[in-house]
Amino acid sequence: LREGDVVRFVKDISLSFVDLAERKNIRFSLKEEGGPLITLFDHDKLERILFNLLSNAFKFTPENGSVTVDVRAVRTMPPSPDAGEAHESLLTIAIRDTGIGIEPDKQEKIFERFFQNEVPDTILNQGSGIGLSITQEFVKMHGGRLSVTSEVNKGSCFTVELPFREIELSGTTIPQFDLPDPPPATRPGRAISAPKNAPTILIVEDNEDFRFYLKDNLRGLYKIIEASDGKEGWKKVLGEQPQLVVSDISMPHMDGIQLCRKIRTDERTRQIPVILLTAMSGETIELEGLQTGATDYISKPFNFEVLLSKIRNVVEYNETVRKTWQRRVETRPAPVEMTSPDDLFLREVLEYIEKNIGDPGLSVEALCQRFHSSRSTFYKRLLLLTGKTPLEFIRHIRLQRAADLLEKSQLTVAEIAYTVGFNNPKYFTHYFKSAFDCIPSAYRAGRKEAGQRTTE
Repeated sequence: LREGDVVRFVKDISLSFVDLAERKNIRFSLKEEGGPLITLFDHDKLERILFNLLSNAFKFTPENGSVTVDVRAVRTMPPSPDAGEAHESLLTIAIRDTGIGIEPDKQEKIFERFFQNEVPDTILNQGSGIGLSITQEFVKMHGGRLSVTSEVNKGSCFTVELPFREIELSGTTIPQFDLPDPPPATRPGRAISAPKNAPTILIVEDNEDFRFYLKDNLRGLYKIIEASDGKEGWKKVLGEQPQLVVSDISMPHMDGIQLCRKIRTDERTRQIPVILLTAMSGETIELEGLQTGATDYISKPFNFEVLLSKIRNVVEYNETVRKTWQRRVETRPAPVEMTSPDDLFLREVLEYIEKNIGDPGLSVEALCQRFHSSRSTFYKRLLLLTGKTPLEFIRHIRLQRAADLLEKSQLTVAEIAYTVGFNNPKYFTHYFKSAFDCIPSAYRAGRKEAGQRTTE
């Protein structure tokens, strides 16, 4: 909550639609009654309320129609004794249009998530059916009410009623009054931001309302990055290397099927799972998405808990695979039989390191060139799969091989250091002690002693 003149705020947001009205040749007027109202309100959420209602009004109003915003601030109660000069006030915002209207039996359903009413073919970009649901939730968070009256082919009127307590302008952002408790569905119980080490999820969705809905519900559990279409999403995949991509199918520039195909066929990204979302029904589009390599598929409308469960399952499975591989690498660097893209990538990395293990010049840059990958992309992918940076991974393989040689060969410590690619035995001893909690000679002695006890 921040203080401000809520009437002026509504006017400023409404007037930003003047250009749209001129382009669509729609008469647009703004009426005000009651004067300024200084109070505390959530500027961001009120802006989204107004933008959604006004966008719908202009979207469903034909050329030569009209849209009117009527703002009224009414002092409903006299100053209370314990509130100084404060007044209890009711702000009413009525947005009227002369558009296509809504059938009586649909007027209550339009506030349900994903409800989509049938509209004429001349209306483009119907949307996902999420905007009015979010708008209603934001109105309730302010302790208010959102209602609609409408008549088919004559127009609609959406009315927002918000209770406020008028205050003196002071510059504070701390609430000076108690709002009514929001309903359980909108009670702020989720974390505002994800834990520090939370997985990163990329949401690719061209509908801003629906993208906001997903981000707002997931941000307490995961780090969220966004893209408004497949083309932008592909850039984010390459640059951010997220742990999961959740993408709509129908988008401009590059649709979700094309994006999934690029992710699956590019060596730099093929390990990243993809969940596809779509409002299109039918087995054909679902089969196409799955054949492209999508990890899972979900049709709109859907229960958010179902999507959350699918996301959690995919992320947890990938983490299990990563930890399993990390244990394998720690046990033995030799290649094992593998089939998945992640396994194939790690096998090739291991083979290349072992082939060049005696070369002190073996570097991260050399690995990146070998696998045709940028340093940042290679870094993120190897870290995701093994829990180690490329430099740490190379050193880890060198030290594992050194441990084998100390146990099974008669080479001196210095010879082993050079054999596994260290050009300075002192550095080798330093890193070996950090990894095994003892110097190389002590490690060799301990292994021999352990072998003798086993023989006895």
